[in-house]
Amino acid sequence: MSTLCLNTFAFSPFAGAREAPPLPELSAAVHDAGFTAIGLDVFSVLGYGRPLAELAAEVAAAGLCCPEMLGFVVDADEAAALKGARQVAEACAAFGADFALGMVMLPPDARCADLFARCAEIIAQAGARAAVEFLPFTPIATIADARTLVAHAGTANSGVLVDAWHFFQGPDTWATLAELPVDEIAYVQIDDHPELLPAGADLYTECMSRRVLPGDGVFELGAFRDALAAKGYDGLVSVEVINPELVALGAVEYARAARAAVERTWA
Repeated sequence: MSTLCLNTFAFSPFAGAREAPPLPELSAAVHDAGFTAIGLDVFSVLGYGRPLAELAAEVAAAGLCCPEMLGFVVDADEAAALKGARQVAEACAAFGADFALGMVMLPPDARCADLFARCAEIIAQAGARAAVEFLPFTPIATIADARTLVAHAGTANSGVLVDAWHFFQGPDTWATLAELPVDEIAYVQIDDHPELLPAGADLYTECMSRRVLPGDGVFELGAFRDALAAKGYDGLVSVEVINPELVALGAVEYARAARAAVERTWA
């Protein structure tokens, strides 16, 4: 049975929030809403300015695990990419995270694949897998692009992060999702959007500000869930809804609404 996680990146300053809520407050809200897992981002975690072990203990004290940690970026600055991988690897080790989420801003050529593999190796040494996210507004826009990097880094060290938002708003099809082997999947994120966006839309802004709770938009999440189940996927499912209006409700109401949405659309 899948682990249901609430990804709290929407509360990160990196996502536009003023500041991350205190970790005990955020963790309590997630737990009390009925989740057993919380997704964190390394930018907020480091922003607390306290030892990682201390922060990890607060998450555990709330009765939660932290299976996903965002993130690292692979781009033309090789030194920065490797530094970011080491940074997120340290956080993964402290929190016991299974996955480090990575964004890749280079075309999936040999140079990119080698650098991603080096980052994945650093993360693997911390006991986690590098989860490469395909995003339709980046050079790694499709499942096939992400699979190219995973094939080079190996499934022991890496996997594809399958986010419903990027699947439904990007060029992939049900056929390309069906072709993705279950052992190449790192984990899954779910969310929704008010509309399927036309060609030329500002996908980045829409992605980072107008997501809605699962079931409140137009995504065929039931079919998405069933397509993953048909291939035998039963791993981590993380709710990631980036929307400043929902964040403004506060951590408690955000978490409660997210849990209700999961019950309606996924559990």
